[in-house]
Formats: sequence, C-alpha cells, structure tokens
Amino acid sequence: MFVFDALIKTKKQVVFYLHGLLESVDTPLKLSNYLKARNIKERYYQIETPFIDLQNLSYNEYMHTRKKLHGLDRREKKLHLLGDVRLQISPSTNMSQIFEVHRKRWEKKNDTSGFSSDKKKAFFKFLAEQNHGILNVLLTTLTLEDEIIAFTYGFSCRGRYLGYVLGHDSDFDDYGPGRILVKEKIKKNKDDGFHKLDMSIGYEPYKFDWNTDLDYTRKTIFSTNTFKAKVYRNFLWLKATSISTVKKNYPLVIFRRNVVGKLKYYLRNKDKIYLRKFHWKNKLISFMFERKRYLIAKRTESNIHVKSEFQLITPKEVLTMKQDRKNILQKKFRGFKGYYFEDKHVPFWVNDNVIRLDDIEVITNLKKRSVYIQEWEHQDLEKVISFVQTKYNPKHIFIHLSKYDKEGIKKLEAYGFQIIEKISYSKVFGIKNVKKEIIR
Repeated sequence: MFVFDALIKTKKQVVFYLHGLLESVDTPLKLSNYLKARNIKERYYQIETPFIDLQNLSYNEYMHTRKKLHGLDRREKKLHLLGDVRLQISPSTNMSQIFEVHRKRWEKKNDTSGFSSDKKKAFFKFLAEQNHGILNVLLTTLTLEDEIIAFTYGFSCRGRYLGYVLGHDSDFDDYGPGRILVKEKIKKNKDDGFHKLDMSIGYEPYKFDWNTDLDYTRKTIFSTNTFKAKVYRNFLWLKATSISTVKKNYPLVIFRRNVVGKLKYYLRNKDKIYLRKFHWKNKLISFMFERKRYLIAKRTESNIHVKSEFQLITPKEVLTMKQDRKNILQKKFRGFKGYYFEDKHVPFWVNDNVIRLDDIEVITNLKKRSVYIQEWEHQDLEKVISFVQTKYNPKHIFIHLSKYDKEGIKKLEAYGFQIIEKISYSKVFGIKNVKKEIIR
C-alpha cells in the first residue's frame, strides 16, 4: 500500500501493468482489496499456467501413462542407437553452444522470446553467471556423444523450478529430443528435492501432456482516475486481451510462428533474392496444383553375383556429417540403412519393413524376406542388387521410380524387375488425393 500510494501521489497520472501474479497465492486478492479501498478500477485476465506437483508425484506411475505419448519410448530407443545420450547440468560457459542450438531451431520461425537474438544474448548469459543467491539459473542439456542436442534454460527458487526456454537441434526433430529432455528433467528435479516444476504460461500442447495441475497467472492493469491515464489504461487492456485471444487459437499461433516466420526469414536474406523468388514461386505452384506418377517394380528372379563392396553408414559417421545430416538422420529414424561405395554423402538406402514414398506420404508394409531399395539411381544397379541379395537374402526386391523415367524403366526391366503397381498423386489447393492401381 505504501509503494502504490507514494507512486500515485508523486506521479498523479500513472498506469500500473502487473504481470506474473499467481492466483494460488494471496497477492492478487490483497491487491484487489487495496484497489477497492482506493476506489481504483482494476482490469485483469487469467492465463493458464500448467505445472507438475513433484512433491506428491510417484514418478513410475506418472510416466506409465506417458511413456508411449507421441511415440516417446520408440523415439528414445532410436536416439540411444545413435550413441551415448546423457542429461547434465551445464555450466554457463556452454551458453554459446546453447544459443547456437536455439538460433538454428528458430531461424526460420517467429521467435517471440528473442532468446538467441544479439540484443538479449548478453543479458541471458549474465543471468546464467550469477548463481550465488536464492534465485538461480539452471542450464540443463541433453547430449549425444558430447554434442548438445537439446536444452532448457530455467530458474530455481525455494524448491520451485520455472522452465523459461526449451529448445533442441532441428536435425533431430524425428527423435523428439525436447520431449526426452523434459522426461529426464522431471525425474532429476524430483530427485533433487524440488517440490514444483512450473511449465510457465502458455497454451502449447506439450505443456498439457506433462502437467499434473493447473494454476493461473494474472495480468492486472489499473491507473489513477485522470482522463489521460484511463485512456492509456484502456488501450493497454484492449491490446493485451487481443493478444491473449490470438494466443488461445493454437492453429493461428502455428501459422504466425512457422509460415510468417519463414516468410520473414527469406525477406531478411536480401542477398538471395533470386533464390527466394524461385523458392516461393515453387511453393505457391505446388500448393495450387501438383501431380506425380510413380511405379512400383518388383524383382523375383535368380541371384546376380558380381563383386560389390559397400559400407554401412555408421551412427558416428552420421553425427560428424556437415551436409545433409538432417535428411540422413531422418532416413535412419524411419528404418532405412544406408550403404555407400566411396562417398558416404551419396548412399543408397535399404528398408526391410516398408516401402516409403515420403514426398506423397505413401507407406506400404513389406512381407517377410522382402526389401525396398531407395535412391539407387546414383549407383551401379547390378552391384546394388548383388550386395542386397548377399546381405539380406530376400525373396523379393522392390524399387520405385517416376512413370516418366523411361531410361530407368528400361534399366529395371533389363535386370528382371516387373512393374506391379501404379500410384497417382495430385494436390489441388492443398487437398491431396492418392490412387493406386495394381497391375496383374
């Protein structure tokens, strides 16, 4: 009361805009009582604030219902196949790596936090270095073979952990490193004696996948009763409620974050004007109309025996690649094994579970002793077939190619392949249609 009375007496025309008042404590009620006593009109609205009650949490029971959420267990197993995965509390000296992971993740998105922007990096780094009081910054990282692939930047205070920024390396999108980090972070916070893990305000779906309880954070706006102060107070209120309404519409948030963010990214890169125009022209044309025709070919004839020496792309090789790493990690996640002769950046891929045409979103399960070969065009097909037959001993080999690839069709027929299926794909104004025709 003393602080508000003194400010009002000194300034006469003043607007108060308070954000971050948790309704689970007494502060908002005491503030409302004060404003009523001073005959000051208060405007406020609530923002959902999900949290995890660690104090009353049985971790095993809690995770039992979430271990398969969004394929978490499967993603975690596949990430561990790539190498040694560890959760660790990182020193502030790792901030440059953390900023780089965040920048890479958000460079083509609309980032409202500005965490890795030039203006704010010094501030967040300074905070991370001031760990000698009640309020501390905790940097938690998930590493794969000592490379940071996900992180959280959060605050700890009196047994409460507040997650502020969560990010991961976009190369590992399919593996869900962010979710894996959250899972391990919950366990570590409970083991370290925290009683609450605050997911911070916001309506992101992942927060509600993990939370056990819900709090509300209040934004309060009030002012002195002068005309000028009331006009500005109402303006701030209208602006704040409009933004809040938009943020509750998650599809609109995603559009602003991803589509508008990508547009802003290309507009900022003025040195790539030609490429930018070409990119967006192709994007627009493919959205309005796109058509593709594919053929599925199968080989069941006797073996081919020629000398073929191919090497398997190892996880270590993938992690050290500087070009096309994301695509190759995606292939491995989807069950492909890559083999190369000399250049590991130009492999062919084998899948013994499914036929995948990812560009048209068609997946067909394979029967036992069947394999599917992809991106074989850059290799000697005879040697590829010989290698696959020796390595996998398949009864059937499947390959796909464009209907218009006449040379490729002749090559496959020369090696005993038969066309068994036609796939027609079309897209008109974003609406997709796929038709399959079996050839007897």
